[in-house]
Amino acid sequence: MDFQRGCIKGKGGDNHITRTVKELFSFDSNRQRRIIDRYYYNEASFNSPLISVQGSFHIRQVLLVWKLLNRYPPRIDKICLDGTTCVVFMTQILCPRLFPFVSCIHIPVIVTLEFKETDQHSGSFKVIDHRESWTIEGIIESIPLLSYWYNHILRSMMGRILSATGLIIENTPSLSCKDVEYPQDRHIDNE
Repeated sequence: MDFQRGCIKGKGGDNHITRTVKELFSFDSNRQRRIIDRYYYNEASFNSPLISVQGSFHIRQVLLVWKLLNRYPPRIDKICLDGTTCVVFMTQILCPRLFPFVSCIHIPVIVTLEFKETDQHSGSFKVIDHRESWTIEGIIESIPLLSYWYNHILRSMMGRILSATGLIIENTPSLSCKDVEYPQDRHIDNE
């Protein structure tokens, strides 16, 4: 693969990397298989907060199961490429096929694809590492009642607790940090 550096937002851009990423995360099994067979090393790794597999065959199987569990493919929001790293910002739409009465949950996901040159100075690259990351905050924010509780109750309460703790520390002479000298506070003469 020979890619240009830069970022592509949303559905725009019709270059090779955009098409490749869209096909990789599409729900078209043939396209997905073709992308993995062509652009992934056989020993490539896939890692996410819940899953870790080695080998392009296993990566293809994991993506197949993911596709079968969900009704909709993820939404690609932005693709950034710099050298041998491609970062894909997308929104995973969790809408289980098994439970059609459950509403969809939109979770922000960051996918990092690390490329390795196939042969020295060949200019041809394949994926050696596929990492998916999402945060607990992203999951919590995607669930309406939990999101409200997290943003308006838990975070506010934690802010007040830490602020009160800071006030106690500031007003307690034995705990106060006022007289502590930190290394960055010292002035060193270079004479």
